[in-house]
Amino acid sequence: MNCANHEQVPATAVCATCGRPLCGDCTIRLQGRVTCKTCLESRELERAKRAPMQKSPTVAAFLSLMPGLGQVYVGYYLAGFINILVVALLINVIAHMHGPGPQPFLGLFLAFFWLFNMFDAGRRANLYNRHIAGTEEKAPPTDSPLVGGIILLIIGILLTLAITFDIRLTFLETIWPLILVAAAVYLLVRYWRTRNALSRGADRAAAAERELDG
Repeated sequence: MNCANHEQVPATAVCATCGRPLCGDCTIRLQGRVTCKTCLESRELERAKRAPMQKSPTVAAFLSLMPGLGQVYVGYYLAGFINILVVALLINVIAHMHGPGPQPFLGLFLAFFWLFNMFDAGRRANLYNRHIAGTEEKAPPTDSPLVGGIILLIIGILLTLAITFDIRLTFLETIWPLILVAAAVYLLVRYWRTRNALSRGADRAAAAERELDG
């Protein structure tokens, strides 16, 4: 197999985007992937057209003074709702405890989680900015707006039942830990799907390299 641009020169790599064989002079390596000049120019042109707005890490951290709001600003809707839920539940548990108990521990954890929530929002904003600058190859580190929409819909329905129709929702006091379990399961499933997708991509790239060597 010879280079697509230099027909007399043997190819030494394959463009990961278009699959064209490339010689050493035509091979461009970007973040560990092989690309050709045409695909690189197309990628830069497409990125310039999209030109998404960067997220300010400072604004993200400041908004996280209200836990979760900074994550929502960056695009992590699920993480934002989980953060505000954790903080609200901790405050509720501490407020209803009487006598000696784990209040000091829970108070320290609440303070730690609140600060973590702010640093996390700034870190996520930096990660988002690195992606749109082209230094990150993976998909944009954000959640689908569908997640935020579903969560808001559920909260809206519960508030409507409680306020408009005066339906008591006392059962939520005993099942709220299941919400955290469901969120944890969702995150774990998402992690394994992402890991498997990356593994399949690496396997395809390795197979292409073996075919080229053969």
